[in-house]
Amino acid sequence: MKKGRVKKRSTSRSKIAQYIPSIELKKIPPEKALTILKKAGCDIDQDQSEEIMDFLYIIVKLTLKEYFTSD
Repeated sequence: MKKGRVKKRSTSRSKIAQYIPSIELKKIPPEKALTILKKAGCDIDQDQSEEIMDFLYIIVKLTLKEYFTSD
């Protein structure tokens, strides 16, 4: 993975938030996520593991919304 930091866009984040349901999920602690990702062969740091987990939570919420809501 690249070592550079990715700029976070606050405006795009708010636009995306309207599509993500407000489902509460039990979150994996960042340290455990980092351990799991390193064991899988990812050479990443703590910040990158948190960004990856945030992305995965968004995917899970969208999937749950798609299959379990009547919108």
